[in-house]
Amino acid sequence: MSDLQEALARGNHKGTKEKPEDLKKLGKKDVDYGFALPIPLAKLLKIPGICLAPVNIAPQNTIDEHGNIIAKDRLTHDQSFKFGSGTSVNSRTKEESLLPCIFGQAFRRHILQVVATSLKFPDVEIYGVKIDIKSAYRRMHIAFETALRSALQFEEEEIAVIMLRLTFGGKACPSEWGAASEIFCDLTNALLNDPSWDPEELYNPQSDDLPEPASPMEGVELGQARELAIEVPISDFGSTDVYIDNLFGFAADLPGSDNVRRLERACLLILHARTRPPEAPK
Repeated sequence: MSDLQEALARGNHKGTKEKPEDLKKLGKKDVDYGFALPIPLAKLLKIPGICLAPVNIAPQNTIDEHGNIIAKDRLTHDQSFKFGSGTSVNSRTKEESLLPCIFGQAFRRHILQVVATSLKFPDVEIYGVKIDIKSAYRRMHIAFETALRSALQFEEEEIAVIMLRLTFGGKACPSEWGAASEIFCDLTNALLNDPSWDPEELYNPQSDDLPEPASPMEGVELGQARELAIEVPISDFGSTDVYIDNLFGFAADLPGSDNVRRLERACLLILHARTRPPEAPK
């Protein structure tokens, strides 16, 4: 029996059996948004090169607009699952051709830079910002050959879905997304450190919808940072780092500076410039 026939016979993981309606809802969402292409399940055997991997539903938490923690389910694609051939989609990934990911130590770098900035400016408030790119993996297209190896099935509906965007389970996907997100981060830092940029003149229009930065430190004595064992390079303009789909930065509110406004608007401007639809030819 081929891997495809075995995958069709086996079906998805146990979690999908326990939440069939959630599985249908998550799959429908990807199709509705154009992230996936539905086809009859019975037609899979006629598509050369198609690969089918089981999916599961992973419970996670997120927050709403008020900061309350709420439950959220995510569809995970187990492309490391091995069938009779002893191989999986992920085991065939050419790791040597992938760009290395550098965001693994992002939060540690962030903390060290904040502490170093506090040491340099001990009596100044430091503001932070965090931006989460919604449905990040679903923002990036994948090649046709890769899409054929990223199929999943909905057994009850007798429907298969070919993913057209990065999957939550593909071995190459963190590197592929990192190639974009780390560019966002590098460009944000370049913009932050460009003294010629005026954040009141050039900015993402959606920045107007943001609330004004608020300081929770009124009446609170600023803590004193301890000396570091290493020398950490910092910029007086602040810095931004990235972890997958989260960009987070900080800046010291130096007297006479617009650091907080720059921090607030830099990353949003880069995302706007890099992801907006191209203009139609004139």
